[in-house]
Amino acid sequence: MSDKNEDTVSTGLKLALVAVLLLVVVVAGGFILLPMLQTVGGSFGYGYPGASGGRAIRDVEIDVEPQVVYRIDDHRFFTFEKYLDCNSGGFVYYNDTNKKIKIFAGIEGHDKEPQDEVSVMQENNVLSFKGKFIYAASDNVIAYPDRNVDYKYGGATHFIMSGSVDGKINLFGWGEIIPSYNIFITDGAIFAQKSSSSNLIRKLTRADEKGSETEWIELSSLKLNKLSQDDHFHCNNNIKPKRVRYIKN
Repeated sequence: MSDKNEDTVSTGLKLALVAVLLLVVVVAGGFILLPMLQTVGGSFGYGYPGASGGRAIRDVEIDVEPQVVYRIDDHRFFTFEKYLDCNSGGFVYYNDTNKKIKIFAGIEGHDKEPQDEVSVMQENNVLSFKGKFIYAASDNVIAYPDRNVDYKYGGATHFIMSGSVDGKINLFGWGEIIPSYNIFITDGAIFAQKSSSSNLIRKLTRADEKGSETEWIELSSLKLNKLSQDDHFHCNNNIKPKRVRYIKN
């Protein structure tokens, strides 16, 4: 073989080697850059939501039997509806069959919004309360635990919503309770007990009463009318949805 032919073959091998190296670099770079681009794109409003596994978040319709999660008496109770399970999504409602009313236990209108794949993975605010809940109020009063969750930074503020059944809701004890407190609901006020061993209970004041002093009373001085049948919110995880439908947006 002539020197000229040998030079041509050598040059061809070098070019082929360079092409192979470039292909390797491009493929490797693709594996590294594509996930980064999705993340960066999402940060600036592009790409896919991180919680949706790389696709648009879908709405969720859940066909499941409502269940009673707290009973006050024979005609007043709270129901849990449209849930995946006891810790996933759903709405809680206050019911009074004598008055023929059903009131959403939460911010008015939020139960009309469709749940989505993110919201159904969050525990219901009412059921997140794990302490005792003693209902000794008349049927003109509605009260239930609620919370404000900071999903960005973590943590939650628990409080008690209370008011009249005509829809005028007053906020009691903002930031004054934790999920393990014992709560007593009366017509005149709401009381919180840190633990069953404590002899003192705290009267929760309305959030709009700024500057009001904390009032503590002896547990023995708290006079309650007829007590509720339940003293905790509860949920039966054996009840499963009949159908779950995911709707593309």
